[in-house]
Amino acid sequence: MEYKDHILSEAIRLVFLESRRQRGLTQNGLSLRSNITRQFISQVEVGKRLPSINTICALANAYNKSLSQLFYEVDRFYPLIEKKRRPFKIPANIAAETRQKLIEYINNAQKQQDSASTKPPPSGNCPGQ
Repeated sequence: MEYKDHILSEAIRLVFLESRRQRGLTQNGLSLRSNITRQFISQVEVGKRLPSINTICALANAYNKSLSQLFYEVDRFYPLIEKKRRPFKIPANIAAETRQKLIEYINNAQKQQDSASTKPPPSGNCPGQ
């Protein structure tokens, strides 16, 4: 399988966001468990930053998961995002303002993904070449 950067980034973002929520952790709580700043966790969860392998390891430990479990989940989300299916439902019990922000974020991410897919791919096999 050939992975596209923007889809892979979104899959990683969703896995980390969902993993934190499943564990019932706040960003501050995850920060304390992983020794990663809350600001960096927030940036990963909104898609502004990608974690390094060391950060992924620290987060996996904080979630009580193995790396293979996390990457399995990334692989599970990837085709859903690629086919533009929503990989999760927005919970009904969240505040209306938060729900609206999530919907706006998802719609903006889809627009960015659509515009990125119309641009010609960079030359070379690796990102940044």
